[in-house]
Amino acid sequence: MFGFGKTSKDALTDTKSAERWLASLPANDLLGLHAAVLVELGALTEGSARRTPARLAALFHVDGSCDQLRRGLIAQYLEHGSRSARVENQLWQALFDLTQGFLLCYQAFAKEASHYPAAHSKWRPQMATLVARQITHLGIDAKIRLYRYEQWIPGRWAELYSLFGMACSEQIERKPVAAMTPGSFTTIEQEFLQTLLIQLVNSGNLSPRHVEWAAEQLAHWCVPLRLSLEPPSAMTFYVDLASRAGLRRRGPQPLEGHVLFLDTRPLHAVMLQNIVMLEQRVREDPLSERTSRLADQLVLFNKLATQVDPEFRPMKRRGERTSASGSVDAIVGLAKIAGFLRDAETHSTGHAGTQTHTFDDSLEIATFGRVRNENARIVDVARQRLASFASPGGAWEIRDVSQTGLRIIAPMTAMSRVTLGTLVALREHTKTTWTLGVVRRMKRQTAERADIGMQIIANDIAIADLEEQKRAEVDYITDGLATTVSNRRIEALSLSLKKQDGEAAVRTVVVAASDYKPGKRYLMTIDGGSHRVVFGRLLEQSSDWVWATVDTPDSVTAGSRTASK
Repeated sequence: MFGFGKTSKDALTDTKSAERWLASLPANDLLGLHAAVLVELGALTEGSARRTPARLAALFHVDGSCDQLRRGLIAQYLEHGSRSARVENQLWQALFDLTQGFLLCYQAFAKEASHYPAAHSKWRPQMATLVARQITHLGIDAKIRLYRYEQWIPGRWAELYSLFGMACSEQIERKPVAAMTPGSFTTIEQEFLQTLLIQLVNSGNLSPRHVEWAAEQLAHWCVPLRLSLEPPSAMTFYVDLASRAGLRRRGPQPLEGHVLFLDTRPLHAVMLQNIVMLEQRVREDPLSERTSRLADQLVLFNKLATQVDPEFRPMKRRGERTSASGSVDAIVGLAKIAGFLRDAETHSTGHAGTQTHTFDDSLEIATFGRVRNENARIVDVARQRLASFASPGGAWEIRDVSQTGLRIIAPMTAMSRVTLGTLVALREHTKTTWTLGVVRRMKRQTAERADIGMQIIANDIAIADLEEQKRAEVDYITDGLATTVSNRRIEALSLSLKKQDGEAAVRTVVVAASDYKPGKRYLMTIDGGSHRVVFGRLLEQSSDWVWATVDTPDSVTAGSRTASK
C-alpha cells in the first residue's frame, strides 16, 4: 500500500537521489521507515551490487538521516520494552537489524576498496569516515547488547582492533570526520574510546536506561582522552590490540604485544565532581521531590566512577564468597511467588525432593501406568504444581555464596522475565524452605546461560493477607478502637531474615507497588492468626513491588505521643 517493499533502482546512486528517496518516506512511521531502509541496505550488500564512492557518500547521508530513527526506536525501547517480552524483542531486534544492516554495507564497501589497489586513490578521501562509521556501529552493537546484559564475543573485539590498527597504520585515527549526528564531527580514536569505555563502565548492574545515559555522556567525556604508547602513570588502563578483550587495569607484570595506554584520570575527575555536586544538592534540600531522582543519579555516578578509577581497590566484603554447587528451583516475580505460596497453602503437600522411588513403585508404573502409592502420588502432584509456577528452562545452578547473597547460573530461556530488581524465590533441592532474593547484577555469558548476582533479603517467606481497616460510622469496639473491615484485600509476602544463627528474625512485608499506602491500617492474617498492622519504614521500592516494615497501630500511636511531648 505504501510501497515500502518496492526498491528504487537509483535510490542510493548519489547524495541527491538519497535525499529525494528519504523525502518520499513517511517520517512519522518509524517501523515503516526502518523496513524501507533495510531493503536498500540489503540491496547494497549483494554481490552483484555496484558500489562506487558516490554511492558510499549516499550511504553516509542515509546513515546520518537515520539518527532520528535510531533515537526514536531507543526511546520506545526504554519506555515500552519492560511491558512484555514480545514488545521488548520486537524493538530490540529492530535496533539490532538496523545496526547490522549498516555494518554489512560498510564492510562491503571496505572490501570493494581493498580489492582494487589501483583505484585506492578515489576511495582515500572517504576512508577515514568509512572506518569511523564501522567503529561507531560496532559501538552501537555493544550498547544495545548491554541492554540485555550480553557481552561481546572475542570475534567482535578482533574486528574492532583490526579497524583501529588499520587507521593507525594510515595515520587517520585523529583526522576529523563527519559524525552520524548532522553538523557534528568526531575522530576514529574518539569512536574507538567510546566503544571501549561503554564496555568498561558496565559491571552488570546498569539498567538499559542507565546504559543509554552513560553512552550519551561518554560522547562528551571522551573528548580530552587520548591513547598513548607510553603509560602516563604507574596506575592506568591499557588495551592490547593483539588480544580479544577490552580495557584492563595495568598490573605489576610487564606488558607485551600491541599495547596502548589510556589515562582515565580526567574522566574520573569529572565523575567525582558530579558526585560532590549531587551530594551537596541532596544535603541542601533533603525533603525535595527531586531528592529521590538525585539519589539515583548519585548511585549511578558512584558505580561509573568505580569502574573508571585506575587506582580502584575493592573493599573487603562483609561476607567473603565461598564456592558452592547444587541446583535450585526458581520462581520469578512477585505474582508467581505469591501464587505458588497460596497454592501450596491450600494443598499442604510434602517437599518433592525428600521422597524416593522404590522397585515396587516402578512395577506399579509398568503394570498400571500410574503409581498407586499415595506418597508418590503427592510428590508427583507437587512437582506438577511447581512446574506451573517455576521459571522455564529447568533448575538454576549455584556457583558461590556469601553471608548476604549468592551467584547463580540461569538458563537463557528464563532471562526474558529477569531484569535488575526482579524478585526471585529460590529453594535448594535438599531443603524445604524458600529463600527470597533481589537480582542485583546480570551478565549473559553465552547463548544458553547467564550469570546472576542476587542479594538475599529473606531466608523464610510466607503468604499473608492484608485486609484494609477503616473507621466506622457505627462503632464496633475492638481493643478500644472503633473500626470496621472493608472488603478490600491485599496479598503480601511476609519475610523473615536472620543474618546469623541465634539472632532474632526481622519481620517485613513485600506488596505490589500499587497496594502500598503508608499510614493505612490493615488486619494481617498469616498462618491462621490475625493482628492489626500499619506500613512502617520503606526499605526498597521497585517499579512493581515495595518492601517495607510493618508496625502495630499501638506502637505507632505511642511513638507519635512521645514525639509530641
